[in-house]
Amino acid sequence: MSAIPYQYMDKKKILNLITTIAFFVILSVNGIMEIMAQSTDSIPSIIEDGWIEKMDQKIAFELSLNNDYETFEVKTETNKLLLSPNTSANLRLKANYRFISVAFEFAPAFIPGNRDNDIKGKTKSFGLGSSFIFPHWQFLLSYSKVQGYYLENSNDYKPMPHGEPYIQFPDLNYQGFAISTAYSTNSRFSFRSLTTQTERQLKSAGSFVPVIDLRYFIMDDKSRGASTQKSGNFESSIGPGYIYTFVANKGIYFSLGLLASAGYLNTKLTTRYPDGDVITHQDNFILRWQGKAGIGYNSSKFYSGLYTTLSGTSYYQENTTVSNYETRVLYHLFIGMRITSPKFVKKNVNKIEDKIPF
Repeated sequence: MSAIPYQYMDKKKILNLITTIAFFVILSVNGIMEIMAQSTDSIPSIIEDGWIEKMDQKIAFELSLNNDYETFEVKTETNKLLLSPNTSANLRLKANYRFISVAFEFAPAFIPGNRDNDIKGKTKSFGLGSSFIFPHWQFLLSYSKVQGYYLENSNDYKPMPHGEPYIQFPDLNYQGFAISTAYSTNSRFSFRSLTTQTERQLKSAGSFVPVIDLRYFIMDDKSRGASTQKSGNFESSIGPGYIYTFVANKGIYFSLGLLASAGYLNTKLTTRYPDGDVITHQDNFILRWQGKAGIGYNSSKFYSGLYTTLSGTSYYQENTTVSNYETRVLYHLFIGMRITSPKFVKKNVNKIEDKIPF
């Protein structure tokens, strides 16, 4: 997987995306200005000697934009393929309460850059996610599905006059499942203040955070060509990380994080021929690194922020000259609000919390 390098991106697409981001920033600023004049309607729950404020009486609803969609880059000694869905940004709807979070994600056509089907083909995508975050532990689950890709560097294979459609793969399908587990060694550091905003970090704190990632994804060309391929991929990795949240005042915060990991990737490749299938297997050593930075505002009623992630992944396919690598720059722009949770929600979640050993 890889993000498409800047030089391959359409200038109009970039301008439209910047306009959309600016619109969300304006909404965030308006929300901040509004909450400045409001007072909290609940008694704060301060824990860990004043480092963390819990928002146990509130449900948080969140709207966000991100560019975390699946792209793929494959490079050999003579060729390079840059495959991307016709998606400039995803819209995510999310609900957070105490330790539970659920999210739904899709790429609506009304977002600038998601409409040019005539040039880059039609892409269908959606994703589901959930997280369970406890004082030290964090568990993240996700599922995503994408259908329809185009060759970003089509000009390398045929002349591309202005307005000419890219080489398209409408029947190329991706499905992915992922589980991530992280452990914080510092009880005064709040995972939730950065991920689900069901807590507030009141004083600056950092933590060593080892992470384990498990992932299974399928790439399947369902076209009716003479020969098509399907790959099933299982990936596991583990590595150390460190995250620090600097609290400027009760609401504004900055966050920095670093993560490095090493792991194993097993691939089962099925090549379909008219006279039968040929199956091969590969086992590859994989390296990952990731740097994160963010700024946010987190008050008792509203919150907003912008996070960016720079990540890299590399591995060589076993017994071939093919190298796969990922260099991505991701953003996550969000705005949310909190409302008092209904009594029946509190009651049922209380029952669950009483049985959790963490």
